[in-house]
Amino acid sequence: MNTVWLVLGWVFAVIFGLLTVSMLLLHNWLEALVLFLVMLLCLPPVTTFLQDQFGLFIHPLLRVLLIAGLLFLFVRLLLGGEATSIYASPDVQEQFSAIYDEKMTEWPVPYEDRYLDTEYGKIHVIVSGPEDGAPLLLLHASGVASWSWKYNIAELSQYYRAYTIDLIGDAGKSELASMDHVLQTGEDQANLYAEIADQLGVDRAAVIGASEGGFIGSNYAMHYPERVDKLILLGPMGYAGATRSVIRIMFAQFFPLKPIQDRTFSWAFSDATALKADYNEWFRLLMTGIRPAKVMPLPYTAEQRQRLQVPVLFVFGERDNLVGDPEAATRLVQDVPDARVEVVNAGHLMAGELPEQVNALILKYLAE
Repeated sequence: MNTVWLVLGWVFAVIFGLLTVSMLLLHNWLEALVLFLVMLLCLPPVTTFLQDQFGLFIHPLLRVLLIAGLLFLFVRLLLGGEATSIYASPDVQEQFSAIYDEKMTEWPVPYEDRYLDTEYGKIHVIVSGPEDGAPLLLLHASGVASWSWKYNIAELSQYYRAYTIDLIGDAGKSELASMDHVLQTGEDQANLYAEIADQLGVDRAAVIGASEGGFIGSNYAMHYPERVDKLILLGPMGYAGATRSVIRIMFAQFFPLKPIQDRTFSWAFSDATALKADYNEWFRLLMTGIRPAKVMPLPYTAEQRQRLQVPVLFVFGERDNLVGDPEAATRLVQDVPDARVEVVNAGHLMAGELPEQVNALILKYLAE
């Protein structure tokens, strides 16, 4: 039994030691101090030292209570007071905004910024393309904001009136009115996008969603099929499990070291050199500067997938580690009534990695 407690002590000491390092890297000094004390209470040599040098014996039950108390304090410190924003600080929000503005200098076509007041807060929309063009709603991937469509917008806006919408509760220029009133369900998302479409004067549109944007677009199509002409999903969430990916991204958030973040981006999003360089500053800030308030894109059930009664084009990436094996994903969506699948040699951010190929797939499908 002593051996078991000795091994457990070392295991927990290592775990809390790593978490202490994480807090130091994140500049959470008080949280680091609390975890350091927890580590000391777990560390077997500390117990031996206190007993040998000072005759101080800490009863195991007392040690457990002390650790529990310190961990409770750690959680309280980490969560802080009541959240008023998804951003770690106003300065972080300003940094995101500055990068966003810089990226928009690369937007290749004329555009208009629109801000819509909705039930949940302010929604930012970038509008491009001919006023008489057929409407096209573009929903970006988690964390990358609407500027990420800069790789595709020149070609798409030749033919369509494109509305690129910043997801609310995520990094970008949409902003929640209150942290007490956030989207809770897929139906909430669908209702919000119906409200957005109403304010834009769009009765029916084609919808393109990348990653989490694909999850949102799917919810919109499930609840408002009469408002969706066609649905194009690029590496969509909601159609495969992403537990492993979430764990890996969380690791990069807890240990914000450049090599770890670089490898995480390559693994989760894209290993394309140009794309990594373009997202570099934004991604680093994303890892430590924001706590999104969004609907978790859990995998759809077969019954939910069968509710998609609009034509759907799925585009999966051969190197997309967030969605996983494209063959497995293809088999999964065969129960969608009107589905077509294309597979491209790209990672998760396929629209930025292979813009010409993805644009061609999109335009061909919409023209049919």
